[in-house]
Amino acid sequence: MLRSAGAAVVAGALAVSLTGCALLSRESDDDDEVDRPQPGPTLAAGPPPADWQDVRDASGLVYSVPPEWEVGYPEPIPEGETDPGTDWGSGYVTTANAIAGRDYCSLAGMSFRALTGITADPVPGDARDQAASASRAMADSIDRYFTQAGADVPVPEPQSIGVSGVPAWYVSLRAEVHPPRNICTPPTIRFDTIAVSTRTPDGAPASLVFVLMADEDEAGVQPSETIDAVVASLRYDNTV
Repeated sequence: MLRSAGAAVVAGALAVSLTGCALLSRESDDDDEVDRPQPGPTLAAGPPPADWQDVRDASGLVYSVPPEWEVGYPEPIPEGETDPGTDWGSGYVTTANAIAGRDYCSLAGMSFRALTGITADPVPGDARDQAASASRAMADSIDRYFTQAGADVPVPEPQSIGVSGVPAWYVSLRAEVHPPRNICTPPTIRFDTIAVSTRTPDGAPASLVFVLMADEDEAGVQPSETIDAVVASLRYDNTV
């Protein structure tokens, strides 16, 4: 997916950013329980498979991916340098990245079958609004920039979920790509967003945003159940 057209051409969408990683503050235990939003149901039916590898963020959030996925910045990092983060071209820079099917397409530029990450910095604002705005921004990018002839990209309303007991909002959209498509662009592009509620150091609402992009509906893509399990594995690891 990111592409030189691969969920199409993420037309420069995976640009290098110098934004660093920052710790996120979770909601204070001193907050009034009446005012604190309550978490919805978890997406996970159970723990991820035992052989999957964990991808950890400095905030304590962690998700899991299959053993064949690559974990880290989606391009080789020069020796002696640190992960600069990945710019998705829609307002988010992520670290804690993982990628599947890197360079599956022969066209110039970077291609992938699935890409995930967590925002490097807390995003100010209500988590529900962040889930909705991130999804709308990516839907617009897919339609206007990632495809040759555009795409139909309905954006569902955010769904209330819980991430380790923390309120969060989830959106999963599908972009149906209009023909003609080049060889790097799948028929369907999936984009998932989970915005986990947190607060800034001064107590203002903020969120940590997990994003995923994946190819669907053609040979060589990651199985839908695998992508579902990656998304559902997002959780807090309180041991870090």
